[in-house]
Amino acid sequence: MRVMLTVAAVLKETLQTTLQFVSWYLAQGADEIILCFDDPQDPAIEVLKGIDRVRCVPCTPKFWASVGMTMTRRFTRRQNRAIQSFYYAQTDGWFLHVDGDELVYLKGRTLAEELAHVPDDVRGLRILPAENIQTVEAEGATHFRLPMSRRAVRRIYSERPGAMQKRQGLSGHLEGKAVTRAGLEGVKMRQHSVHLAGGEPVVDLTLGPEDDAYLLHFFDQGYEIWRSKLEWRLSSSGYRGLVDAALREMLAGPTPETALRAFYDHMHLFDDTRLHQLKKNGAHFSLDLNRNALVQRNFSDLSDLSDRPASYAA
Repeated sequence: MRVMLTVAAVLKETLQTTLQFVSWYLAQGADEIILCFDDPQDPAIEVLKGIDRVRCVPCTPKFWASVGMTMTRRFTRRQNRAIQSFYYAQTDGWFLHVDGDELVYLKGRTLAEELAHVPDDVRGLRILPAENIQTVEAEGATHFRLPMSRRAVRRIYSERPGAMQKRQGLSGHLEGKAVTRAGLEGVKMRQHSVHLAGGEPVVDLTLGPEDDAYLLHFFDQGYEIWRSKLEWRLSSSGYRGLVDAALREMLAGPTPETALRAFYDHMHLFDDTRLHQLKKNGAHFSLDLNRNALVQRNFSDLSDLSDRPASYAA
């Protein structure tokens, strides 16, 4: 049975990351990909103009006013309100709200194929995260860390275990993202799922590693991009608790860049020893992943474009 799938994101990524995102979800069977560009001058808008199944929405002041927001509101509030407006416009099929650095991976099947077999009484399907990490290997498999036990956190992040306990060894979120049936009334869009009026998430089924299902979260894409996003993430509650406090202290310290680089390396860079620790503690996943091959397949005539990073000024 064929199902309609809409994928929507408010994004501010490098051009290459945006093209990877679009290529990935086209391959996942998306009937429409709605890209809301937080930077209305994003170069990807021109690149993607006229691409079948892709709708580009520059987030101008006029757009934000149309959804009851202004550019001065916190990013997450603007994001949810924008995506909610597109959810309400859908009357059929399924709707997935993800960030520009999140790719749904289901071993042996596409997302559209998975949704075609979901029982009729399931309104929302959550997919749990696997978070990309950097390794010393220049080439080879792409590695991810999974949520882990408190004991594993202490072993793997021995220098700063407290900072990594709250999110079970991840830097990003634990909740994953939910794909929801279109047409539900009286619901509100939140970061990770659609919620009912009483605040309950619309999630009737959860898929994770035991189902060969992962939300591949490329929270970190190398130090330069991580650093360019830092102030923006701090301003939009991307970090909380001990991690938020530690990063703000580093930024205010006498040698912020040195401190930040050391923090980044400890949290995101894994040598063979630490990679073995992840595997030993059941918190490792790897995949032979070539996102750029998908880009070449869909945008072969754009190979000469430079990968220009977006600005993440707070």
